Amino acid sequence: MAQAKSGLILKDLGLVNLPPGAIVEGNVQEKEVVVNAIKKLLRSLKIKVKNVATSISGYSVIIKKINLPQQAREELAENIEVEAEQFIPFDISEVNIDFQILGQSAGQEDYMEVILVAAKKEVIDNYIELLVEAGLVPTIIDVDVFALQNVFTRNYPEVQGTVALIDIGANKMNINVIKEGVSLFTKDAALGGARITEDIQDRSDLDYQTAEGIKVGGLEAPDRGLIEEIVGRAVENWVAEAKRTLNLLSTNYPSEVLQAVYLSGGSCRIKGLSDYFQQEIGVPVHILNPFLQIGIDQKKFDPAYLEYIGPQASICVGLALRRGEEI
Repeated sequence: MAQAKSGLILKDLGLVNLPPGAIVEGNVQEKEVVVNAIKKLLRSLKIKVKNVATSISGYSVIIKKINLPQQAREELAENIEVEAEQFIPFDISEVNIDFQILGQSAGQEDYMEVILVAAKKEVIDNYIELLVEAGLVPTIIDVDVFALQNVFTRNYPEVQGTVALIDIGANKMNINVIKEGVSLFTKDAALGGARITEDIQDRSDLDYQTAEGIKVGGLEAPDRGLIEEIVGRAVENWVAEAKRTLNLLSTNYPSEVLQAVYLSGGSCRIKGLSDYFQQEIGVPVHILNPFLQIGIDQKKFDPAYLEYIGPQASICVGLALRRGEEI
C-alpha cells in the first residue's frame, strides 16, 4: 500500500463505455442506455455508496468573473439573481445560480471579484433524474472546469504562477486558466476525440469499435496515411482553439505570463500530442496525473493501468475529492 501525504487512498475505479450518441454535448440523448451503464458499473465494482457528485459543461453553463460592490456573502446570496441578470444570456428563471467570492478587486477597494456560475435547470434536472433512476443520490452538481481545477490543485500544490488546464474528452474541450488555485477564465468548446473515430469510420468503411481501436493505437490501420491526416487535422483544431483561448491571458491579464499547460482527458493519449502542444504554444506541456497525491494499493491496482487511465479519470477524481460536501 502506498500512503500519500494527503492521507487519501484510491478505493475503487471503474470505466464503462457508452455507445456513440448516448450523450451529445453534455445532453443525455439515450437515458435508458446511460442508466443501465451506470448500474452495470456499480454492480461490477460492488459499490454500496449512494451519494454521488457529477458535473456538467458546454452551452448550458455560463461562467463569468464580475466585479461587485463589497458585501457580505449572505447579502450577496440574497441579491445574486438581480446582480446576475445583466451577465446571463438566459432567462434568469431558467437557470440555477451559484457564486464564489474571490477577494478584493484589483485597484478598487470598494469592489470584490466574484465568479458567477449559471446552469440551465433543465440540464441539471435531467442529470438528477438519471442518477436517481440509477439508484443513486446526487449531492453535488459541479462544473467540469472546476472539478479539473480541484484535482490539479490537490495533486500539484507546489506549482506556482499561471497555468492552463486543458481536458480533451470525446465530445468537448474544457480549458481553465488558473493562478495559484484561482480561476482567471474558462472556455468550453465542442471539440473532442469522437470526431476522429467517426471520420476514420466513415472514410475507411469500418465499424465504430474498429475505428476507435485504430485511433488509440490498439489496432493496425489499413491506410496509415489517411489516419495520420484525420488525426493531424483534429489535433490542429484543438491546438488552434487552445491558442485562441490562451491569447485572452495577454489581453485580459497583461501582467500574467503562462508558465505551463497540463493536458488531461482520454483524447490526450494521442501519440505526440503533448509535444505538438508544446511546440505550438511555447511553454512546457505535461500530462496531468490525478493520482499523484493519492495512495495506491499496488496489489489491487496495476500502476501501468492507472498511468493509462489517469488523464481520462481527472475530472472524476476532482469530483471524488469533494466527498462529504452537500449542495
